[in-house]
Amino acid sequence: MALTVPEITFILSAISSAAVIAGAFFIVLQLRQNARLIQATLAQNRNDAAFSILERLTQESTARRRKQLRDVSEQRKTGNWDGYFGSLEDFEVRNFAYQYELIGQFVREGIIDLGLITHMLSYVIVTDWLAFRPIADYLNTRFETKINPWIHFQWLAEKCRQHLDSSEHEEEVPIVGA
Repeated sequence: MALTVPEITFILSAISSAAVIAGAFFIVLQLRQNARLIQATLAQNRNDAAFSILERLTQESTARRRKQLRDVSEQRKTGNWDGYFGSLEDFEVRNFAYQYELIGQFVREGIIDLGLITHMLSYVIVTDWLAFRPIADYLNTRFETKINPWIHFQWLAEKCRQHLDSSEHEEEVPIVGA
C-alpha cells in the first residue's frame, strides 16, 4: 500500500502542526516556571534587604547613634541651636535619620514590605522619629525649605504608629510550646 504525494504531504503537515502546538504548550509551561522563579527570587531579595536593615539597626554603633539623636533632641529642645548646624553632631544625626529615610523609600517602592518593617521595627521607628522631629523642624527652617527632606522617614513613622495603634486592640499571639 503505497502513499501518494498528497497523502504524504497531508501526514507531514499534520505532524508539523502537532509539533508546533506541542512547542507552544512547552513555551507556555516554561514561561510560567520562569515567572515563579522570578517571583521567588524577588521575594528572597526583599527578605535579604529587610534582614540586612535589621542587622544594621541592631549593631552596637546604631545604639550609640540612637543615643546621640536623643541627647541632641533633649539638649536642643529649649530652642538653642547655637553651634549645632554644620557640626559633627549635626552630620551624624542627619546621617542616622537618612537611614530611615532610605528605608521609607524602599518601603514605598515595594522593595521592602511595609508589614514586615512595621512588625520588626515599628516602636523603634516611631520613637526615633519623635526624637528627630524637632531637629528636622530646625533644619527645615535653617535650609528655608518648604518640603521635609525626611518625608519618607516621617511617612514610615506614621505608618508604624498606625500599626501600633491598631495592634493595641488585637489579641495576644500565643507563644508556641507555652
